Amino acid sequence: MPRPCSIHCVMPSGRRRAPGLAHRPAFRLAAGATALAIAGTMLALAPPRASAATRPSLVSRPLPDAGPPSPARRLLSPAPASRPEVGLQAARKRTVPPRDVLPDLPNSQRLDQQFAEYALRASGIGWRSTGGCSDRTVRTCTSFEGIRWGTIRSLIEFAESSGCEVTVTGGTEHGHAGGVHSHANGYKVDIATGICVDEAVRRYPFTGVRGDGARLHRSPEGVVFAREKDHWDITIRRGPRG
Repeated sequence: MPRPCSIHCVMPSGRRRAPGLAHRPAFRLAAGATALAIAGTMLALAPPRASAATRPSLVSRPLPDAGPPSPARRLLSPAPASRPEVGLQAARKRTVPPRDVLPDLPNSQRLDQQFAEYALRASGIGWRSTGGCSDRTVRTCTSFEGIRWGTIRSLIEFAESSGCEVTVTGGTEHGHAGGVHSHANGYKVDIATGICVDEAVRRYPFTGVRGDGARLHRSPEGVVFAREKDHWDITIRRGPRG
């Protein structure tokens, strides 16, 4: 017969198992510490991520050459800085003289409108016309197309020597009298009258009266000034340097 159990005896069917290591608090703490150590080691060995400052920019990456840029692309692209020598080469290719230097040309040299205007403007000489134009074929215009360089240069020297404000009112446009030394052939120019201009011209010797009644004065360089109704008609045959 089996031995009777006391109140302190436990039957085999109801016996409790001892708790495993995984359920013990000390084991859980050790496992957690080990996992943290492994994670820290992996982070230390991992390569650093590229920051925004060191990460290559997609915008600065050179684009493949796709042929000539479009007009919009040319407008958006910054203009390249020009070198000083390029500016000098461009200045040398101009068809007009610099503002402070007059070209050394033959007096018989025929000029175009742009060249003559630039030379006069550089010397402080203005011009006007009743039609506000420069077309040589229109009578109411003031044109310098085909005028001789000797005529322009003599006018510039007169303005410099007299110190007067000179305004041209007639050039090579149609409507003037003909002849060899005429407006159309570039030998003549008209300038407006005024106190300063009149006094400067009358300092030259009086040389007689023209057929139409205009009084004539001649400069030492051979420039002839004829006093017409509302302007001085100037004839330059050779220019100040022959």
